[in-house]
Amino acid sequence: MEPGWDLGASAGRSLLLCSALLVAGCALGLRLGRGRGAADRGALAWLCYDALVHFVLEGTFVYLSLSGNIADSEEGLIASLWKEYGKADIRWLHFDPNIVSVEIFTVVVGGFLALFLIYAIVMERYYREHCTEPLATL
Repeated sequence: MEPGWDLGASAGRSLLLCSALLVAGCALGLRLGRGRGAADRGALAWLCYDALVHFVLEGTFVYLSLSGNIADSEEGLIASLWKEYGKADIRWLHFDPNIVSVEIFTVVVGGFLALFLIYAIVMERYYREHCTEPLATL
């Protein structure tokens, strides 16, 4: 690190929030995957974390963007996270219709697809099974 470089409280809280989402997603996925193989448990942990990120982080970004600019939003944990992110890319601080439309798509499609896949694994639906035949025989 460079001399005088400081992480800052806002960046530290943002990292703590992302770490908490990772721990919560993994814990939920592992709990849902009890009695299943390692691959299913790993997939469930990742999908639970993925759903949390889409709904908690990206969903609140969409809400904050549609209700005003992130830069003008009141100080809150998630608003400060996006302000930190906005230091690297200014498009995330001020309303950019391209960014917001991509995030809306990501929240809706990515978030609900993660929930659908979690459901398919937990309920052992037939459509989540792996193809057992080699590709050469198909």
